[in-house]
Order: sequence, then C-alpha cells, then structure tokens
Amino acid sequence: MTISDVSICNHALDLIGADPILSIDDDTRAGRLCRRNYERCRDSVLRAYPWNPAIRRASLPALSDAPAWGFLFHYALPEGPEPPYCLRVLQLEGEIDGRSLPYRIEGRRILTNDGPPLSLLYVGRASDPNEFGPLLADTISARLAAELSYALAGSASLAETLARSYRDKLAEARAIDAQEGTPDRLTATEWLESRM
Repeated sequence: MTISDVSICNHALDLIGADPILSIDDDTRAGRLCRRNYERCRDSVLRAYPWNPAIRRASLPALSDAPAWGFLFHYALPEGPEPPYCLRVLQLEGEIDGRSLPYRIEGRRILTNDGPPLSLLYVGRASDPNEFGPLLADTISARLAAELSYALAGSASLAETLARSYRDKLAEARAIDAQEGTPDRLTATEWLESRM
C-alpha cells in the first residue's frame, strides 16, 4: 500500500471517527483542518526523534562575517528543499581530543569553532510520505488525530485518549527505528564520564 499525505490524514480521521477526505484540498471541515495542521504535525514528529527516513547530511560553507564573540565561525542551517530544511541538528562531524565538537544553535545559524566546510548530520524536512514506512506514518496520524480530535468530535476524553495513543506510537516507532543500523561506538572517555 502506498503511503500518502491523504492516507495519513484519513487514518487520523478514522481514529477520531470522522468522515475521510478525498484530497488535502477538500472543502470540508476535516479537509481544512488537515490542510492547516498536517505539515506542522509531520514536522513536529520528525523533530521529536532522528527518524531514519529524515536523516540528512550536508557540507556547509561558513558565512562571510564572524560571530560577535564566543565562536570563530557560523553557518546558515539548511533551508531546503535541497538540501532539505533543517528541523534538528544531530551532530557535527569531527572530534577534539575524543569529544564531539562544541556548537550552539542561535536562530537559523549554527556557531562553532570548526572551520569550513562544516559537515553536518541533521533531521531534515521529509516531505515524501513514501519514505516514512508504516510506523512513522502511523505516528504522524496519531499526532494529527490528537490535535484535531477536539475540533472535530468535541470530546476532551477522546482528545486525551488520542494523545496517549500518540505517545505510545512514538515510543513503539522509536524502539523499532533505533534497531536499524550499527550503534554509535562509546569511547572509554565517554563511558567514564557517564559513570560520574
């Protein structure tokens, strides 16, 4: 089965007990609510965890001016579509004395002492639902259902039930997603510091 924006929205509407939509542009109450809230809910779920389909890499050039103080360089975070809009920074490539490079996010800039080009691992805006997989799609549907339930059904208890369902789906999807790939190697220094 193909995953689409409409199928994710319709699954959310099914959870609420509302009528389905044929298109994200449907001129119905459900259609208008899905159109206004779908992308925000999708991006919130993507930002909540480094989902495999949303992980991106970029090599960033430094901005021409230096930060006023504290760091030597700053870089504009990806605004996408290519590379996709940065929803969350995961790490900078490189280490100093076995430790990750220090950085700070300020607005849509990343400040660091690491010179250009900056190798960045980040969560990007994934707009193709075919990349999501069923668990991520279900988690987005659950989040959307929790957000739209009171507006469509007028029930605070249903809204709370669907919010719990979203948290459960998020935990399930995170557990499965975390099993894909080789775990990051923990250095002896990191292990010793975590014991203190």
